[in-house]
Amino acid sequence: MRQFLIVTDIFGQCHGLQQLLSALAAPARQFTVLDPYQGGMQQNFSSEQQAYAAYTIQCGHEQYAKLVAGHLSSSQKPISLAIGFSAGATALWRALADESCSNKPQQAVLFYPGQIYKHLDLVPKIPVKVIFGASEPHFTVAELCLVLAQKPKVEAVVTPYGHGFMNPASLAFNAQGFADYALTCKLTAESSR
Repeated sequence: MRQFLIVTDIFGQCHGLQQLLSALAAPARQFTVLDPYQGGMQQNFSSEQQAYAAYTIQCGHEQYAKLVAGHLSSSQKPISLAIGFSAGATALWRALADESCSNKPQQAVLFYPGQIYKHLDLVPKIPVKVIFGASEPHFTVAELCLVLAQKPKVEAVVTPYGHGFMNPASLAFNAQGFADYALTCKLTAESSR
């Protein structure tokens, strides 16, 4: 049984996450989901603003990065693939470069890590594919992709979609983008042996 790690965005475990898990499901795969709320409960935020407010009060960027690093350090089973979204993608990026994380995944896919620009000094120890939306408010995506491409084992791509295109709970959700990149994740999962 191959282990997969999903690190959610600020929406946590919501109906959109179930769609992704269904798209990636296969008999020989087991998924662990980390979310900022860690109660294992379905979240039902009415807006991104409500989700962000809950995220900053209940977790925040520093705590989320520690949570992901702690999970990687304590995991008993090897992780084939880790997939992170937004705040979860940035937390995963930080953990993948953390020397104290003893059980790193074989590879990772990070969707629109909006805070990654604050952590460009970090270098992940495994192959990482970073997938951005067309724009981010804090940096020019094309320029940041050039910086990331200079790092070993890092591939960065720009999509025509918005930040949040993989999450049906997000205003930026795009059904075609979701279908295309769920397939990308599925193919990446197949290649991680």
